[in-house]
Parts: sequence; structure tokens; C-alpha cells
Amino acid sequence: MLTPLLKAGMQSGSVMGSADAFVQNCIEDNAAYDPYRTLRWGGAGLLIHGPYFKLGMGKVDAFFGPATNFAQAAKKTAAAQFVLYPPFLCLLFAYMGVTEGLRSPNEIVDKVTKRVPEAFAGGCVFWPVANMVNFTFVSPAMRVPYLATAGCCFNSFLTWLNQRSLKVTVETNAPQEVSLGLQRAVVNCESKSE
Repeated sequence: MLTPLLKAGMQSGSVMGSADAFVQNCIEDNAAYDPYRTLRWGGAGLLIHGPYFKLGMGKVDAFFGPATNFAQAAKKTAAAQFVLYPPFLCLLFAYMGVTEGLRSPNEIVDKVTKRVPEAFAGGCVFWPVANMVNFTFVSPAMRVPYLATAGCCFNSFLTWLNQRSLKVTVETNAPQEVSLGLQRAVVNCESKSE
């Protein structure tokens, strides 16, 4: 029998991995599918998202009690959005940075500070509606599957955002490399002519 945290992690891992596979195959114009990228996102769901929100939503439920009216659901939604969500995004993008090969703390902090504000802004549009439905209509036993399903949509945005940011970094570094290559070629030509 699976523990509740492992079950939540497995559900979230499969959803986050599926969201990345969808983005790679249906949204981005990649020439080749990257299975390791999908594994990184699946790992984020297994190790971070599922356990984090299983515990976090349990705490929100315990603190506020059942959402028997709109005001109660709104309180729970605000707590999830402004208390639970920002630390999760920091953990997620730090994890992604490490699994993408960033090694220095400065690189990881830079990734987190660049990605979290955009992801949080997108989440402020999507998650309040999803969480109102969650707290108003979804039973506690079905919260993780519901959030995983809603998360599939939002995780597609996160994986796209993360990859878009990586492409921007590569593209902005490319002109510098070309410029350095041209400078070296000019220096080599000048030294040969002397």
C-alpha cells in the first residue's frame, strides 16, 4: 500500500511529466523530443509538487476548516495562493536549475529570481479560479487528483516558461560567441600578415 505522500508524488509526477511531453510535442517547434527534460519535470512532481501540496493543502484545510461558503473558500484560496505557492515556485525552479546542470548558487538564485515572478503572475490568473472550485466542490480525498489535473494545464505553462527562458539565454549568448570568434579570426589574420 502506498503512503499518501508517495501516492501524491506519483500522481503529480505523472501529470508534470505528461505536461512537459505535451509542450514539447504540441506547442514548441522542437526538432527532437527530449525525454530527460520530461524526466526532470516528472521528478519535480514526484519529489516536490505532490508531497508539498498534499501536506500544504492538508494544513490549509485544518486551519480554515471546510469551505461551507464563498468567504471560507476565498480565505483558503488566498492562503494557498500567497502562502503555499511562492515557496513551491522557488523550490521548483531551484530543482530545475540543479537538474539542468547549474552548479553555482548564483546561477540557481538567478534562475529562481527570473522565473518565479512570471510564474507567480501566471498563477495569480489561473490558480484562484482552480482553487475556488477545489475548496468549494472537491472532497478532501479528491484534492490531489483534482489539483494534479488542473496542474497539467498550468504545468504546461511552467515547462514552456522554463524552456523559453533557456532559449533566450542561449540566443543572447550566441552573438557574444560569434563576436569572440570573429575577434579571434581578425587577430589570427593580423598575426599571420605580420
